[in-house]
This record gives sequence, C-alpha cells and structure tokens, in this order.
Amino acid sequence: MNAIIYIRVSTTEQAELGYSLKAQEEICLEYAKRNNYEVTKIFKEKGESAKTSNRTELQNLLKYIKQNNKNIDAIIVYKLDRLSRDAYDSLSLRILFEGLGIKLKSVTEPFDNSAFGKFNANLFSILAQLDNDIRSERTIIGMKQAVKEGRWVWQAPFGYEFIERDNKSYLVPSKEKDVVVKIFTDFINGKKQFEIIEELKKIYNISLSKQKINHILKNPVYIGKIKTNFFKDLIDSVHKSIIDEITFYKAQDILDNKSKRIYKSDKTKEFPLRKFLYCPKCNKKLTGSWSKGRNKKYPYYHCTTKGCKYKPLKKENAEKIFIDYLKQLEPSKELITKFVRAVKNIKKEQEEYEAKRIKKINGDLLELEKKKNRIEELVIEGTFDKTRFNKKINEVEEEIVKKRIELDDLQKEIVDTDDLLKYGEHFLKNISKLWLSSDIEYKRKLQDMIFPEGIYIEDEKLRTTKKATIFKVFEVKKDKESNLAPRVGLEPTTLRLTAECSTIELSGNSDGTIWYYSI
Repeated sequence: MNAIIYIRVSTTEQAELGYSLKAQEEICLEYAKRNNYEVTKIFKEKGESAKTSNRTELQNLLKYIKQNNKNIDAIIVYKLDRLSRDAYDSLSLRILFEGLGIKLKSVTEPFDNSAFGKFNANLFSILAQLDNDIRSERTIIGMKQAVKEGRWVWQAPFGYEFIERDNKSYLVPSKEKDVVVKIFTDFINGKKQFEIIEELKKIYNISLSKQKINHILKNPVYIGKIKTNFFKDLIDSVHKSIIDEITFYKAQDILDNKSKRIYKSDKTKEFPLRKFLYCPKCNKKLTGSWSKGRNKKYPYYHCTTKGCKYKPLKKENAEKIFIDYLKQLEPSKELITKFVRAVKNIKKEQEEYEAKRIKKINGDLLELEKKKNRIEELVIEGTFDKTRFNKKINEVEEEIVKKRIELDDLQKEIVDTDDLLKYGEHFLKNISKLWLSSDIEYKRKLQDMIFPEGIYIEDEKLRTTKKATIFKVFEVKKDKESNLAPRVGLEPTTLRLTAECSTIELSGNSDGTIWYYSI
C-alpha cells in the first residue's frame, strides 16, 4: 500500500529550527512502517497557519492526489490539526479524500471510516477550531477593552506611529502628519483627488492612490475618534488629533455629495438554498430569482438547464420543507442525554489512557537525560572522542525533542469537554431554529455541514444522498439497525457504534484495551 505524508509547523522559527518538522516526519514514517505503508512523497509545510486551506504545500498535495489518486491509498498526518484547524475546511478535505478513495490517517488520534469513527474525527476538528476560536475571542476581548480606553489597536494609520508607554502602545503623529493636513486642506478647498496625488508626488515625493486618499479623508482617527465594528458609536481616543472637526466634516459633506449609491440585489442573502438545491431531473444546481406577477414579484428556486422540465419551486415552500426536514433530524432529548453520557465516559477513559502515556513519556525523558549525562561522563573518562560524542549526544537530543513535542501535544489536548458537549446538545436540539436565526454565511456553512452533497426537493419531499455522520448515528439508534461498521483495529484506538445492543465500543490494539458503554 502506498501513502503520502503531510507535516506542518505554524511558525517560521519552528521551520528554521527544523526540529518539529523532523520529529513529525520521523513519527509519521514509523507509523507508515508499522502499518505496512510505503511512503512515496512527503509534503512539508513551513511556517504557515492552518486557519486557512490556502497553503502552498497543501495546495501542491491536492494537485498531486487528484493526478495520482489511483496510486495513493492513504494520507498520513501527525495530527488532524496539522491538516486544518478550521472544522469546515477539515470536513471538506476529508470529503475530498474519501471521494478519491484515499484514507486519512492520524498518528495520534483515534478514528476510522465507521460512522462513529467519522464523528470522532469531526470532534477532533471541532476541538482544534474551538482552541483557535477561544484564542481569537481572548484577543478580541483585549482589543475591545483597549478601544474602550481610547487606544488604537490596529496598524498605525498614515500620519501616525506607535510609541510604547507603561507596556502599552499609543498613537502619536508622525513626520507624515503634514501630508495628512495638506490632503484635507486641498480637498475642502476644491481640489480633486488626482490633483492632490500629483502635488504630493512633486512636494513630498510620495505616491498615494485615489483609494488611499479617500480612506484618509473618511477616517475619523484624524480628529481623535475611533470607528470600529466593536461599537456602534465613535469612541473618543487618547491620541492627539491631526485635523480639526470642522475640516473633517466639511470633507465628509463633499464626499457624500459626490457619491452615487448603487444598490444591487444579493441573491445569496435572498435565496439561502441557491446552488445548494439540486434539480431532480438533470442534477444541476438550482438558482433563485424573482418572477414578475400581475401586481408584484414572487421569489422562486428554478433550474437553468435549457429544456429541463423541472417545475420552479416557490421560495417559501422550499424553505418550509427544508426547515421541517431539519426538525425531523433533531434527536429526542432522551437520546441526546444518553449519547452525551456515552461520549463523556469515552472521554474519561481516553484521558486516563493519555495520562498513562504522559507518565510513560516523562519516564522516557528521565531515562534520556540519564543517558545524556552518561555520555558526558564517558567523554570525561576518555572513552568517547569528540566525533563520537557529537554523534551520540545529537541522537539523544533529537529523541528528547521528539518526546517533548509528543508530551506537549498531549498536554495541549486537555479541553473543557463539558462546555463543548453543552453547545453540541444545544445545536442538536435546535438545528431548525439556529438555521432560521442565523446570517447567510452561517446558514450556508450549516447546510454544507449537514448535507455535504446538497439536497433535492420533488413532490413536496426532500431527499439527500449524504448526511453528516452524527445524524446517521442517531438514525441507526432510532431504527435499531445492526452494526454500522465491522470491527477494525487501528492505532491507538478505534470507535464503533453497535446500534442493535445500544453500545459504543472503543477498542485499541496498542495495549489490548477495549471499552464498552451503553447508550
């Protein structure tokens, strides 16, 4: 069996040191060897964040697997968050790999292609995104507080620079403040933007675009105010103004009189199921538009294929059918409670298992430190020369780095599962309400997460070719069907749901441990 490896570090410093990349590579190669995979290619992502899928080596990997998917059986990663820390991107990538017939293997995390295994993979992705979101929220809270205090927390605008005072950053006018004054003065005295641009080139040898000029003219930072999406009203700043308010608001009046507002219909906002609904006749994505009636316009979802006989759907009817279907997906309170209890039990056992691993790694580190000291003693005794000492000490230090990385990853995995499960419980109970109350961006993400291959509506009924794994699990539980998946042994653990006897089985072949929990 052939496999490719993808490894990533998120900072340039780590990439330059090379230890983290090298450690990941060695661990992944060891995993491949244990599981009889022949590694044909390794993709190394150096110093790029996993918050987005637009990364150099990841894009190269995607091109490579599309061209060579028949010769690739698996993609091996050290951890799922190496691939993506965004739950939506992670799900999209796993769907793509599955479609190409390629298995995704994580060295340090338990999941397979069974229904519960996929749920577990989703959980790991959600935990990674939760970690990102918590960090972002903390940053935003800090930024909001700083703005409340009147401090500018973004890149210094043109005409200002930062100084440090009491371990905090404050804006002060820079040498370019005179340019800002000239821009405002010339503009309110009747000069056009292009004339101002030409004069700035001649006098100050500065090249600014029309867009930049307009941005400066509209920015209240120059009158000592801060405009931000954090708050509705302007915030009084602590930095010194460059322009007086009369000059600034004169400029706004001129800009307002010049601007012509053009309103365009945003079809995506008006039609949330647009390009998510599929035509049952020709399998093309439906679009949405307004049809003119006798007295007013009416919204419809319709097929754009020439000659297609699919009858247009009234927007109101289509969305009601969709919402009713979401309500049907919502599990009973009793079933959710049992499921949450089972997941908590599994999490508890996994934490105990990881605690044992942490203890073992700490023991290994202690032994490696002893080995390192012994090597140094052998040098003092004259047994080792310089060359042999360097070779041996490097081997031990590399092993120590690997162990410390593994230890660090295990310790970082401690997450407040209760909060996560509470949100999951709320989500599962209120899917239809969440869709109705959300903005268009979240609606689309929710739709794609639950129905990754879209939906069809025909004869007032909704059908889909694929649903998110979690809902399959609940359906199996409801219908009392037999096993979702055959027993599979994967390192370190494999999750399986046996619906007939209402049992979640967590088994592993690394130490022979098998855990069972009834739901």
